[in-house]
Amino acid sequence: MGRPAVKLGVYSTWTSYSLKNPITAPTQRPTKGTLTDPKFRPAVAAIKAGDLERFRTLLREDPSLTTARSSKSHPTLLQCVVLDGNEVPHGIEMAKLLIDAGAEVDGPLIAAASMDNVEAIPVLLNAGAAINGNGTWSPIEDALTFGAHRAIRLLLERGATIHNLRIAAGVGRADLIDGFFTPDGSLKAEAGTLAWPFNEPAEGWSQDPRDIIDNAFVYACMSGQIDAAGRLLQHGARINAIPPGFDYTGTGLHYAAMEGHRPMVEYLLVHGADPRIKDKKVSSTPAGWADHGGHPEITELLERAEKEE
Repeated sequence: MGRPAVKLGVYSTWTSYSLKNPITAPTQRPTKGTLTDPKFRPAVAAIKAGDLERFRTLLREDPSLTTARSSKSHPTLLQCVVLDGNEVPHGIEMAKLLIDAGAEVDGPLIAAASMDNVEAIPVLLNAGAAINGNGTWSPIEDALTFGAHRAIRLLLERGATIHNLRIAAGVGRADLIDGFFTPDGSLKAEAGTLAWPFNEPAEGWSQDPRDIIDNAFVYACMSGQIDAAGRLLQHGARINAIPPGFDYTGTGLHYAAMEGHRPMVEYLLVHGADPRIKDKKVSSTPAGWADHGGHPEITELLERAEKEE
């Protein structure tokens, strides 16, 4: 089945796919093909077709397309370009047309990071996009969330900072994790707060340090970063916790299984991860997530583990 369902997040709406048993699936990357407001649709069609001259004509006829915001789907035309125009002919030329006409670049950089669009990222950075985001969420966090590994490497090369515990865990900087804790084991403010690529939950975020640690632990697991996961366990991460900060809330084992990180799955099982726990959104075990992710050998491993005492 390949990569599982599609997370459209702040760029669009949600699309659900089937898991092995449940009705919907863990989510991954922003998608193409969603509907914007009617005024954007001819330009979006030109983007998808790679029709640079048609796109140029539409911008000339209606310059407001450059900065206007859609009430649904991708909020700006430049975000449409970095998402729908990824790996489409003339996508970069279209992006440059919008940038030169004054399009906002910070949101599109986050979108480009999520899509692993390593052609657009340098263009946006050169135009002044904020490499570390808005202080709440950053391009590298979006890349980590969506498993955009080339974008992660590129952002780090371009100077993205590892400015919270979640990022340190996701990029595997186990050597930095201790620095987010005081000598007595308390979490420092520099570890950051819970966040995700959507609007803040109506009830607000938990301020419990344990949730922040567990959230970072899941990022380590989904990224296959065993050393970082082990360091977080030493700092009190709960191996079977289902922390906030994810739309599809699962344990570290769920996410490691879905992403196909067998060494991480084996590590977690050895250290006490429970393969019988079901996620809170679609009520599936890690084996179900592995099956949906297209990893039959991990599915079999976890199904055997479920039967063990």
